Amino acid sequence: MNTNYTIHDELYKDARRKGWNGWGGNDRLEKRDIMLERIFSNKKTPIHGKVLELGCGEGNLSRLLFEKGFEVTGIDISQTAIKWAIEKAKKLSYQINFKQADLSKRGVLDSDKYDLIVDGNCLHCIIGQDRKIFLQNVYFAMEKNGVFFVSSICTKKDENEIILLKGKPYRFVSTEDSILKELKEVGFLILESKVYSNKDCAHITVHLTK
Repeated sequence: MNTNYTIHDELYKDARRKGWNGWGGNDRLEKRDIMLERIFSNKKTPIHGKVLELGCGEGNLSRLLFEKGFEVTGIDISQTAIKWAIEKAKKLSYQINFKQADLSKRGVLDSDKYDLIVDGNCLHCIIGQDRKIFLQNVYFAMEKNGVFFVSSICTKKDENEIILLKGKPYRFVSTEDSILKELKEVGFLILESKVYSNKDCAHITVHLTK
């Protein structure tokens, strides 16, 4: 499938030009506490240790996790987003390891293991067979008793959907059954899953271990 992941860097550049504080505009960032609540809603979610955020963007969630006492690494495919995240962390004197990487490529994560891995709405940006590689990268980066938290767009329809942007696949919107199946096929054990429905679509969160 002819994907174009570089579109995310273009969108981050556009966000900076518009004077936004991050991806999706300032209103979206004001809802960041909701993500924290959902991550820590499961009693098995670690409350300290090493955390990896996937699709960290300009680092708003990574900064919140640092404030909670975690040793934080944030990864994003967009060089613009990573530069932005480093700038913001430096202003606050936050010691966060931000790096650019394409998680749809095998072996891009180093040998570090993480107690908590957070999908910052990244998985629904990964298309086709790249999703399996993405999830395998995560699986091998997670500690044996660690937790992987997924937050992803979820369709209300009976079949998966692909959203196009500029004529190329941009979002993969899974059914609930489809996303749970692909997570289990990689080897993850599902601790809990919830679907939050709104007018146009839905959002699924999943807590997993291995």
